[in-house]
Amino acid sequence: MPQLDQIDTFASQIFWLVVTFIPLYLLLWRVVLPRISATLGNRQQRIENDILRAEELSHEAQEVMEAYEAELAEARAKAQERLHKAAEEAQAEADRRNAEIADRLSADAAAARERIDAARAAAVSNVSEIANDISRQAVERLVGESPAPDLVQAAVQAAVGERR
Repeated sequence: MPQLDQIDTFASQIFWLVVTFIPLYLLLWRVVLPRISATLGNRQQRIENDILRAEELSHEAQEVMEAYEAELAEARAKAQERLHKAAEEAQAEADRRNAEIADRLSADAAAARERIDAARAAAVSNVSEIANDISRQAVERLVGESPAPDLVQAAVQAAVGERR
């Protein structure tokens, strides 16, 4: 192998090394490295621009989030206020209706008491009449004579008065 034979081929190897290295070096130095450097610079610039844009968007998103939270808090406060107002209105309406019902029930109860008192008076009057009539008939059967209606009524009233 000629690479390992350093004595005979050393000079020619050095020559071809220099001949290929210099054009390759010049090609890399003048063409390839500037393109790579430009690409890396462009990429770095794009990354920096993206980072700046991301920071701006982050600040905008933070502002939007703060505005959203403020509006949400305001909406919640308004909703609570409306609920409270509606509850108060409903309570006032319920109180008004309860008062109307209580008045109506009180009037109905008073009317019922009056009807009951009238019925009781009618019943007592009927019972008095019936008691007077039965007493008169009983005296008539026992004695054989018809007693005076005033005497029968006085006797029945006296008997009822003793029972009370």
